[in-house]
Amino acid sequence: MIKSFSKILDALMSELAARTPFTNLNPSAAIRGLLEVIAKVVADLYGLVRTVMEQSFVQTATGSWLDLKVREMGITRKPAVKTRVYLTFSCDAPAAQNITIPAGTICKSQKNAEGNDYRFITTEEAVLEEGATSVQVVAEAEQSGKDWNVGQGTITRMVTRVTGIQAVTNGAGFLIREGSDPESDRQLRERAIGKWETLGLGGTRGAYRNWALSVPGVIAASVLDDFPFGPGTVGVVILCENGAPSAELINEVYQYIKARKPLTADVRILAPEIRSISLDLEVIRFADADRTIVEAGVRGAIENYSSRLQLGEGLIIARLINEIMDAPGVYNLKVNSPQQDVNVSVDQFLVFDQVTISHRIKGRAYQDAGIDGGQGDETTAQILDVNKEAFNLE
Repeated sequence: MIKSFSKILDALMSELAARTPFTNLNPSAAIRGLLEVIAKVVADLYGLVRTVMEQSFVQTATGSWLDLKVREMGITRKPAVKTRVYLTFSCDAPAAQNITIPAGTICKSQKNAEGNDYRFITTEEAVLEEGATSVQVVAEAEQSGKDWNVGQGTITRMVTRVTGIQAVTNGAGFLIREGSDPESDRQLRERAIGKWETLGLGGTRGAYRNWALSVPGVIAASVLDDFPFGPGTVGVVILCENGAPSAELINEVYQYIKARKPLTADVRILAPEIRSISLDLEVIRFADADRTIVEAGVRGAIENYSSRLQLGEGLIIARLINEIMDAPGVYNLKVNSPQQDVNVSVDQFLVFDQVTISHRIKGRAYQDAGIDGGQGDETTAQILDVNKEAFNLE
């Protein structure tokens, strides 16, 4: 059993009192200070034992300890990936001569709601030819991570000026490869535990899922193993940080699985169907709670719930309510839409495309008030006549 510092110190003082003539064990006593030093050393050793025990198992190891543990199984943590995109450089009129766009040209996105912008650097030299008005160039994010997965039409500012080029943008079909963060401990642990499914001679559902999750950028996968495209076929649906994966990521997963699958299996890698729904919520907040803070907390809770959804996982209203009720200032919650749980199929991914929140204030029954033109509670309290005789009143 792991003992705390206080329990160790109490045990030492009890033993000292029982075995020696020392009686002054007050905090100011010299012998008490010596016992505290010994207790601290023993407590640190107990802490080391706890750490070693926890980090000796895949289920509880974390960080670099987990990296070392899964390496015994031939697994390494998936690294972060840089976003790669097509940038379209253009001029207002047909070019009078060839315009060279050098490799290393820097462009950046518009600022997002948090005030952040993201820089992209061209990886190859390109030429906007005489008579043309635009040219596409491959560019890569300055750093790795999912934050660089910006939206279409947002990369519009040129940091490196190129004579003759008036504009830059990332148009339709701009995404080549999604960026992703390093694999989390939870994801790595799940993949390590699923490693056993890949050790058989056949291709089990768990094996296909584990193979797909081994490719950087894939955050979830589901397997259609009921011959979805005919005898011998297997479908693997993958999800990336952006939702639907790019063609390049789909090909990477296919090549990875192709090298490991049974020879007779016909494997197809699929993008999920994005299932969009809207939320309409009525939040009742405490009278002293700030509306802005409450709404930010509610939206943050919804985002946390959404971020944990996996492929084929629908909306469970009770779980969503439980998440939102933990937001500061929320007294109660009513889900106007959807009115029941939303189920999705194994090849679908659920996203909330619109969230509408209305507010009410909760006080006493006669203090309840509607917000934004709504109506307050109709309930009124009945005031009883006072029994004057009981209170000696005339």
